[in-house]
Amino acid sequence: MVGSAAPYGYTLTVWTSGAVLAHARGLPTTLDAFLFMVGAVSGFGAVGGAAFGGFRRELTPSPRRTALWTSFHVLPVALSIGAAALTAHLLESAWSWPIAGFLATAIYLLAYALHVTLGRLESPFDPREAP
Repeated sequence: MVGSAAPYGYTLTVWTSGAVLAHARGLPTTLDAFLFMVGAVSGFGAVGGAAFGGFRRELTPSPRRTALWTSFHVLPVALSIGAAALTAHLLESAWSWPIAGFLATAIYLLAYALHVTLGRLESPFDPREAP
């Protein structure tokens, strides 16, 4: 379950943000979908590059435990949906697709990182007490 928490939350983010944008802007063309993807990848790269100081660092899973509630993703996904809705209503152009993809991704990643950080501070698990 631990390994599926972030992909699950990001799937919710992309699907719901894209749905909100499509509701406001209409069904995306192939180009719109591509632009949304470019924005999302750019958001992922921007947050990852800032967090790790570049793109060449090796990613390793954290051995730290975190509270189960951090896997629910309510706040990170809700903030991403809000960003997509705001983008859809403020931008009436093709730019809404890449900007919404960027914002939904970046906001999800940042809010989820905060979520996990708070979950780690609150987690009662002490690895020294493990059987």
